[in-house]
Amino acid sequence: MIDTSSVLASFSQPVKLYSQNYSYDVISYNSLLKYHLGKPIMYIETETSKEPKKGILLATNPILVKEENYGVIFTPFKLFFPDIPREMAIKPSLFWNIETQASQLDIDLHYLTRGMKWKSDYTINLSNKKLLDLNSWITITNNSGATYEDANISVLAGEVKLSHDLETPKLYAKRRVAQSALSTEQNIQSQALLGYHIYHIPFKESIKDKEKKQISFIEKRAISYERYAESKERFYFSNFGEKRVVFDQVIEFKNSKANHLGIPLPQGNIRVYQKDEGGRSRFVGANTISNIPKDELVKITLGKHFDIVGKEKVVAFKQTNSEKHITYTMTINNHSKKEQLIKLQKNIPINQGKLTITDNCKEQCSKKNSNAFATEYTLLLQPNEEYNLTISYDVQVY
Repeated sequence: MIDTSSVLASFSQPVKLYSQNYSYDVISYNSLLKYHLGKPIMYIETETSKEPKKGILLATNPILVKEENYGVIFTPFKLFFPDIPREMAIKPSLFWNIETQASQLDIDLHYLTRGMKWKSDYTINLSNKKLLDLNSWITITNNSGATYEDANISVLAGEVKLSHDLETPKLYAKRRVAQSALSTEQNIQSQALLGYHIYHIPFKESIKDKEKKQISFIEKRAISYERYAESKERFYFSNFGEKRVVFDQVIEFKNSKANHLGIPLPQGNIRVYQKDEGGRSRFVGANTISNIPKDELVKITLGKHFDIVGKEKVVAFKQTNSEKHITYTMTINNHSKKEQLIKLQKNIPINQGKLTITDNCKEQCSKKNSNAFATEYTLLLQPNEEYNLTISYDVQVY
């Protein structure tokens, strides 16, 4: 799967490199038949024949041979091929036509290859209500056609732009790489490179063709996190009556050194586990994270919350040519046996005119503008507590 146009070779002695051939028509019975079509071959005429004879291969499907002496055309019992053609290889091979006075050469060969990719997978164990443990693997899949023995491995994270005829070779393949200075820590170390991140694996591994290899990536403990229920409600300036409000379960933590992390996290799947009352780890949800730089928030949305339910009802509505008014009442219930943090994001109507927003958010309710187009309300509800949030929007139409 090599991209032959990307080959860069450095020789240890003076060399004139005239041409380069990549032979991928590997030897098989069918390829040998195709090559010898119209050429001399050896054959055994019948199952009881003892001596092989000479003939010309005329066709391959079905196999037809023309006998050398009498010109008879028939299907033989068995064929023999005189030799391996020079144009064919036992396995896909790179051939050079060179001129050199050296009797022995060391070659440093760099190239890009298709058929090789990597991904990261994460697992989170929620140790308790405040701390979690993060573990991850790098999974390398090699379908390139080559085996890399005792290799130094580095993987690249980021959106790399390539020509359309190439898959993204996120794993950089080199036959011989200078040993880089790496940390002695077990965790893989990252290095910034031109807006990307390279992760150096601090030990050598062999990657066989047609193999998936998993390498331990990150092991971090005691990471502080916040867990809450979240609902993002779109704004509808219409008298829709009443509707149900559904809440997602979310965990969030900062990817910082102060929080026992601070590593650029490549995109990947993340699975979350938590121990039940009997001490058994239970799978509680999964999602995908994008590339997350250090010191940024990691937000993972899991499944729907079973015990946090709500409904939204329009209690007042008015619309004329000069003004619009709508009032919602949101009833939110915590049916669980534990205190729950709840975040409700309401979109702000835009391009409507002069807008005035009023609400009854107080006591265990707080609010902030999460961005220019949304307000986020945060509630802390006790077990079996109900909260009614009322929001009014008044618009003067220009």
